[in-house]
Amino acid sequence: MKYRKLTVCCECGRCANRIKNIGFTAEHELVLHWWCSGCKRKVYVIKSLSDCWRQCPEPENCAKVEEAGQLAFGPDDTRFLRSLGVTLLAEN
Repeated sequence: MKYRKLTVCCECGRCANRIKNIGFTAEHELVLHWWCSGCKRKVYVIKSLSDCWRQCPEPENCAKVEEAGQLAFGPDDTRFLRSLGVTLLAEN
């Protein structure tokens, strides 16, 4: 799984080393809460989910999958599907 690290910092400039709480608001925003060890304050960072969406990395192999007209499965996906009794067309 590809992901992009989200770095959050206090107004004093110190980055969070432990996030205490993660949640969502009724306005569809992501909320991160921690205690700043630098200035000894409670810190809340609010980020809209649309901003989070824009910052997500691009899906890997997306163009290749679309060109081939197939779904791409990794080894873990294939094992899981087999455990459910699903046979992939490429295996026939």
